[in-house]
Amino acid sequence: MKRIVSLAWKNIGRNKVRSGVILSAIAIGLFAGTFMLAFLNGWVIGSVNSDIEIQYSHIQIHDADFLTNYDISACFIREDIEEKIEQCMDGEQAAYTVAYRLNLTGMLASPYNAIGVTAQGVWEDEEKQVTTVWEQIPDSMGAYLSGDTKMVIVISSKMADKLKVKLKSKIVFTFQDVQGDMQSIAFRVCGIYKTTNTMFDETSVFIKYNDVFDYTGLPVGAVHEAAIRLPDLETCKTIAPQMKSMLSDMDVQDWTELNPAIAIVLTYTDFMAIIMMGIFLLALSFGIVNTMLMAILERTRELGMLGAIGMSKGNIFSMIMLETVFLTLLGGIVGIVLGVVLIAPLQETGIDLKIFIKDYFEDFGFSSFVYPILDTKMLVQTIVLVILAGILSAIYPARKALKLKPLKAIRAV
Repeated sequence: MKRIVSLAWKNIGRNKVRSGVILSAIAIGLFAGTFMLAFLNGWVIGSVNSDIEIQYSHIQIHDADFLTNYDISACFIREDIEEKIEQCMDGEQAAYTVAYRLNLTGMLASPYNAIGVTAQGVWEDEEKQVTTVWEQIPDSMGAYLSGDTKMVIVISSKMADKLKVKLKSKIVFTFQDVQGDMQSIAFRVCGIYKTTNTMFDETSVFIKYNDVFDYTGLPVGAVHEAAIRLPDLETCKTIAPQMKSMLSDMDVQDWTELNPAIAIVLTYTDFMAIIMMGIFLLALSFGIVNTMLMAILERTRELGMLGAIGMSKGNIFSMIMLETVFLTLLGGIVGIVLGVVLIAPLQETGIDLKIFIKDYFEDFGFSSFVYPILDTKMLVQTIVLVILAGILSAIYPARKALKLKPLKAIRAV
């Protein structure tokens, strides 16, 4: 068997042009495939993490009736939920943070325009531990509810453009309190943020809980939402079912329920990656089969001679198979290595899609800035698919070689 392996390896170098062409084709194909998989992986995971960090967190808790129509009276008392969350997390090693909020739907108006928004009444220190909106405020655009200043508001750059306001401008937020009376409160803009999610930017503003609570008519300590941030997605899978069981009278949703569309995309990422790589390799397989068939036709007399001097059909079959697998594997490794070399720096610097598509992705809640992600599982899957493609591509040329009659092959010109 060692001789067959050695012979198959040497045969690759006999026609350097032909081998070089097929190796280059395989390498380029695998390079493109590896890059596309890393890009897809980074895009999906980046979008999930962005949604969690900016908007949803890992788990949200509401009154059972709140999400039906965002009724201001569908609230719960913060202290009651705090105790239950602590009980649920008791004994868990995972670190977690919680932010409690009022969610008030109303109109935000300036002298020039008015838009519908959801105002989140928050405690600044808590919110900074759960979401990263405060990090999306440039130094020149103010700060996130900082200091002891009262009646301040943080809006997005989209809202600032629509309302034609800037830092320190005065705007009025109007909403309906528990009794159904309209409450209008004047705020001064203290910060202007911009995230990668246009839909979130167009509807979300942030105010201090203590600035707005007295206008709501809610009982002391009432909130509409508890947002819980966990270390990672895997921890969420463990904690969420426990919390749903303990808080059965509340509406407990994890990030997959809050944003099912992106959750479905993430679920099928591995499947889509295999499909994409399979398409790349299928296209390459036709080239491999064609090249090996040409090689067999060129070596008809040689293969006939090997059969005439006693090489078994099994050994001839193995030699052709090994040649094809070696070509595929070598080209695949070169392509994957090239892909890794290119992707490595992009994992830090990222790819700005705005150059090609402006900010259209952000209109649908996806980031226009992608950081490709390479993981071991993906690389292993790719290598396995490369080997499988090499084996399958080798079967037909090898069977073709077996059909050669030694005497006719020797006489062939």
